[in-house]
Amino acid sequence: MRFMIKNKSTTFIIFNIILLSVLLALSFPLYKLISSIAGYKDGIQLNDNDYVKNSIIITPKTTEIIERRINIKFNASVDDSLNWKFESLENLIEINVGENTAVDFKATNLSNKTITATADFVVSPEKILPYLIKTECFCFIEQTLAPGESQTFSMVFYIDPSLDADDELNDLKNLRMTYKFTEYKT
Repeated sequence: MRFMIKNKSTTFIIFNIILLSVLLALSFPLYKLISSIAGYKDGIQLNDNDYVKNSIIITPKTTEIIERRINIKFNASVDDSLNWKFESLENLIEINVGENTAVDFKATNLSNKTITATADFVVSPEKILPYLIKTECFCFIEQTLAPGESQTFSMVFYIDPSLDADDELNDLKNLRMTYKFTEYKT
């Protein structure tokens, strides 16, 4: 009788180990199946993003500020469904390549409810993206404003001096940076 109890315990433990192993092995295929049935995307598809697929790895050659001036125009807008006012506090600046620059934006929630939103970013020409280094930006995280609340957001960036070695961008003198807030829906 004692042998049967010990044998049952061992059988129970081995059965559970096998069961957990099978469940672990099936978890990812089941997740993919359930996600496809429910219509969820299968994570981030880096190959769908032209910038990531064709990106250039930039290694700064110097931390120096070089004597190459670039004019930058800032546009700020909100999605039609977002009841916010959003504006750049500086519409046009001129910087040296390599110079750390801070630009402020102001957002105001015009609605009577607390709203969380995210800012999408576009730069033109797009070829500058590998050289545009943002060290701080309100666009990195969601922003929440209470009804009637205003907040000033900062964006700190520089243009990598290795831009000077890119023959395709030798004539670049003007950039346009556009931020657009859209409501963050959970």
